[in-house]
Amino acid sequence: MKRIAYALILLAAPAAAQPTPAEPPAQPAEPPPDPNAAATARMKALEERLEKVEEELAAQKDDNSFLEEKLNALLPLQNKISGYLDLGAFATTGNGAGTRSDLLNTIFPEYAGVVPGSWVFYGDPLSTTVNSRGDVADTGESRAITFDPINSKGKPTFLVNALNLTLFSGIGETAQLNASVDFVPRARDISDPSGLFDGDYIDVKLAYGEWRPKLESFDLTVQAGKFDSVLGYEYRSLESPDRIGITPSLICRYTCGRPIGLKARARFLDEALVANVAVTNGSHFHEGFPFANEIDQNAMKTVAGRLSYQIAKKVEIGASGAWGAQDFQPDNDVHQWHWGADVHVEIKDIEFTAEIVHGRARGKTTPGMALCDVAPCLRYTGGYAQIAYRVNNTLVPYARVDYRDATHWSGASFVYISDLGRATLGLRAEIGTRVIVKAEATKNEELGNLPTIPNDVVTSSLVIKY
Repeated sequence: MKRIAYALILLAAPAAAQPTPAEPPAQPAEPPPDPNAAATARMKALEERLEKVEEELAAQKDDNSFLEEKLNALLPLQNKISGYLDLGAFATTGNGAGTRSDLLNTIFPEYAGVVPGSWVFYGDPLSTTVNSRGDVADTGESRAITFDPINSKGKPTFLVNALNLTLFSGIGETAQLNASVDFVPRARDISDPSGLFDGDYIDVKLAYGEWRPKLESFDLTVQAGKFDSVLGYEYRSLESPDRIGITPSLICRYTCGRPIGLKARARFLDEALVANVAVTNGSHFHEGFPFANEIDQNAMKTVAGRLSYQIAKKVEIGASGAWGAQDFQPDNDVHQWHWGADVHVEIKDIEFTAEIVHGRARGKTTPGMALCDVAPCLRYTGGYAQIAYRVNNTLVPYARVDYRDATHWSGASFVYISDLGRATLGLRAEIGTRVIVKAEATKNEELGNLPTIPNDVVTSSLVIKY
């Protein structure tokens, strides 16, 4: 019994010896918040964004490298070829010529015994122009202008005025090359032994290099070669697509030439003030007039310039002038000078342009001989006013009045007396962006004591650009 009691005591002892369960130990206190935690999170986010941006930049760099390779492959396309085809038809009164001879010295008796009557001319040899090139319907008996590429003899005719080719090539970021060539299809009687000309010919109108340095204070353009005139305003729109009408003004012969030399143009005051200066071999006369020579025969160059100011980008006022040795003679002291003023206005759908010019080529005379026998003399005054109204995107009617008073004397060879007024009405129609149709009628009127000459012109032009 004792053993049983003792065993029961042993079995119960461990349970009795176990301590009373205590409360669970307290959890350790949370650490205080880290004051840099927000900055650390932002830094981590920025690092992730930076890593993403770097990946995107690397991808864009690859794309740029690909585009640069493509651009280098396409660089030859910066050379541009364009131009236009100018087709026309015209009719004139009389024989197509703008001058007649004072055969018996009845109109100008003061030249009797000095110049044969058949070589005293009145009128204007360039009054019967039929296209934008300034070609006349016929030169008639003219001795000053003998190149007669049309020679219509007063008969109406269709005409390919010119096929123009214009070339442009960019050279780096600041330079370029420009050229313009007319291919002129004409004809001659190849069985005529006295024929003077070859028929079809090529006219290189422009051929110059241009440099535009990057300047902050003003805009500068420098040109070298055969470039546009700097005189007056009309020279800006000589080509068939650019000219509002068809024919040039009566004074274009004095301002529309394209001489060879150096030219600089600077723009100031937000391009409102423009100064244009040129040093050239000869005058800025048109090549169709016998006072313009591309190759100088004397050492003195011609200096010409124009200063203009634009008001509110709507009104432009300009003054221009030129001075130098007269062309087609060797002496430096035989001078030729020119001055002119112009205004151009564009307000809404109205465009108005007006110019006046005055000038003189002194010529040279051998003592005791006929006046201007060594080098011809010329004095002139003239002007025009033209207005055009854009009715809509297609139709532009226009009107122009011209005036020219001039005397051209060349010793005993000839003398020209011109006192002419001219009125022109026309209509321009733009069909899309590449086709232009123009029609024009011109009335020439001899003034003063000059007899009336039948020399009116009706002409047209179909211009197709490419």
